[in-house]
Amino acid sequence: MEESVAGRVLKNFGIVLRGRGIAAVFNLAATALMANALPATEFGLVILLHTYVLAVRGVLNFRTYEAIVRFGIPLHENGEKGHLKQLFRTTTVIDLVSAAAATLVGISATSIAGGFLHWDADMISLASLYSLVMLTTVSNTPNGILRLYNRFDALSVFYTVGPAVRIAGVAIAWATGAGMHIFIAIWAAAFVLENTWLFIRGHLELKRHLSSHVWKGGNWQDIHTTSREFRHFIAVVYWQTNIDLLPKHLAVLFAGNLLGPAAAGMFRLARDFSSILSKPAGMLREVLFPDLTRILHSDAEGFHELGFRAVKVAGAAGLLLVLLSIPAAAPILGLIGPEYTVAASLLTLMLLAATFELAGSPLRAAAYAMGSVAQVLRIYLLSILVYLGLFYLLTPLMGLPGPGVAAVVGTLLTLLLLFGLVRQTQQT
Repeated sequence: MEESVAGRVLKNFGIVLRGRGIAAVFNLAATALMANALPATEFGLVILLHTYVLAVRGVLNFRTYEAIVRFGIPLHENGEKGHLKQLFRTTTVIDLVSAAAATLVGISATSIAGGFLHWDADMISLASLYSLVMLTTVSNTPNGILRLYNRFDALSVFYTVGPAVRIAGVAIAWATGAGMHIFIAIWAAAFVLENTWLFIRGHLELKRHLSSHVWKGGNWQDIHTTSREFRHFIAVVYWQTNIDLLPKHLAVLFAGNLLGPAAAGMFRLARDFSSILSKPAGMLREVLFPDLTRILHSDAEGFHELGFRAVKVAGAAGLLLVLLSIPAAAPILGLIGPEYTVAASLLTLMLLAATFELAGSPLRAAAYAMGSVAQVLRIYLLSILVYLGLFYLLTPLMGLPGPGVAAVVGTLLTLLLLFGLVRQTQQT
């Protein structure tokens, strides 16, 4: 059993890594081309605008695909299709309500965001219009459906859809000397198309496995009669999502507030480079979570061994890349533009933070599979408070390296605490 699970994890990880890897390269190339094409301030404004939308959506994102994996796998393996359809109906309603609410909040809060980020009236109006892209973010349930049915190959394709549109559009805009508004339109189009593709692909997969429509035989009462365990899981994962959001999207906004749009763009550029490690961290967690859940559900052995083995491999790979970045960061950033070389030390620090995140991702998947979502939430809450405190303390003193140091301390603390949590369960 252990060998077959490990083989499946490696296969799925390889499939998702291919898609995420291509996506990371496309995204990085698109960001770099836009940085080269626009003045640093305009580049930063585009980044801040898109990050604002991602932040608002993240605050109202319940990540129902996690619940589909957690509760759908036992239902699927036990052949309980009626309860499985009820789960899909419930998560779909949550997706629809949260997407609509995020859009309304995004439009309503642009004046507040504009004051925080020093936007003028034109940028505030543009942010209101741009917020409409959140209407397409009803794709969490289709995402979970693909995970449930082990269609990581389809997810791998999904990861490349938006980045492929983005790099194609940016390349044309860069070659033709387009202005800032064209780049904003390209970012919006890529976001809408990737969400639309996932929505369609997930529901096509569902039709292959269910003989009748998911809404057939259902009623509103089913949605209101969810279990206490489901509601607890959704609530905890919701808060976990917000905690995950702070060191990512909100950090870019904070950099814009403290250092201005140009520095915010550089911070995002460094973070995109570090996604070489942070993206695989998310992938590893996504791939491990279903199989670790299956191991526990079937009372098989090898749960802790599989998790700790993944931690060692992930950490070693990340540290190697960090060492390579020390001499290479400045020359690479210099290819984009000489003004970006000041972010070289930040890039190395962000890669180190991403290494700790990568090493901790199998531990978080293991803790989720064990049902220890509340403990994970507390760990991330503590770490993010430390991160934010250091962010605001160090950024005015150190400039761009400040957020990098804060990220390293925060992710290292998370790694150590997650290790202690999973290790404790091994000994009990």
